[in-house]
Formats: sequence, structure tokens, C-alpha cells
Amino acid sequence: MSGSSEGPRMLWEQLKGKKVKANDGKELGEIKEISQYYLRLEKGIVNKDKFWIPKYVADAYDGKVLWLLANSDDVIKSYVHGTQPEAQQYTRDFETFKSTPYGKKGVYLPDFDQNIRVTEERTAAGSGEYKNIRDLE
Repeated sequence: MSGSSEGPRMLWEQLKGKKVKANDGKELGEIKEISQYYLRLEKGIVNKDKFWIPKYVADAYDGKVLWLLANSDDVIKSYVHGTQPEAQQYTRDFETFKSTPYGKKGVYLPDFDQNIRVTEERTAAGSGEYKNIRDLE
């Protein structure tokens, strides 16, 4: 159904300075730079960890936090790059990602490289743990 792909969206550029969390609720850092295909995150106060993650791992922005489709261990293991990868790598990795359980939950609109889906801020009240934003509807 196309209903889940409709709704509010915002430009990636507007997410600069926002926090990023994996779907297990763990914070991965703050968005410092946005390229066509990647987000550069920084984490830490003095010795900042700096890394690039591909946009396709993003799920939705809730007004405060950009939530990712994958859990923190998988994001760090599979998608964190020390330097910004080439566009060809993004395309190859994206095709692989779309066939994973995480990728199948994603909504990839034609203008995905410019826009991210926005959802209302949600909490998993009473459930004890955060689930992917889509599972809370």
C-alpha cells in the first residue's frame, strides 16, 4: 500500500545538528555533514569519533531524533565508514541492504536522496523497549 510512503517529509539538510539513534534506542552521534548519499556523524566530547553512514539506513525523523532501521551493533559493524565512500559503493550496498530484513522495512521514495520521512514523536509506553517507529503505529 502506498499510504505508508505518504505524509510529511523534510530536507536532509534540515537535520544538521540532530541526534541519530539506532532502532534499539542507542545514540550513535550527531549529524555534522550531509552529502548526497551519506551522513557524517560525530560522537564524543574531546576525542570525537567521526564516521559516515549511508542515508538508506535512516528510517524517519520524529522532530528530535533521526531513527535508523537497524540496531546499533549492525550499523557500526556494517555501515560505518571512516571516510565518505564513493557513490558506486553506495549503490552496490543499497541493493544488498534492500534485501535484508531491515531494508524490507524501509520506505524509499523517488526523492529519497533529498528528503527523509517525518513521523510524530512516539514512545513505547509500557512496552519496556523501543521498537522500530513503524511497529508503534
